Amino acid sequence: MSATDAAVNPLFAVRDCLRQQQLASAAEIAACVQVPVAVAQDMLAHWVQRGLIARLDAQGATCSSGACARCGACGSGRTAAVVYQWCGPQPAAQPTVKRPVLMLRSA
Repeated sequence: MSATDAAVNPLFAVRDCLRQQQLASAAEIAACVQVPVAVAQDMLAHWVQRGLIARLDAQGATCSSGACARCGACGSGRTAAVVYQWCGPQPAAQPTVKRPVLMLRSA
């Protein structure tokens, strides 16, 4: 996926933003990709379901549903401070370019 793909598809932009930040709230991600918070939450829920992002409540407990305060699966009927953490693979490091070195012998 190229940088232009992330610019065209906000779903990939959300993924890339969180991959870079490692830990962020939905509001921070929304600001990063310039979408409404509700839209960012829906996109983050997609990546939670794919297993690339973990949803953490204020106490650090994970919720694999990606829908806390909506599904009740975690037993909390309250809206808690939620952050998202990148759990997927890290982007490959850019390979270093080896340039040949010209050795000159002096006479």
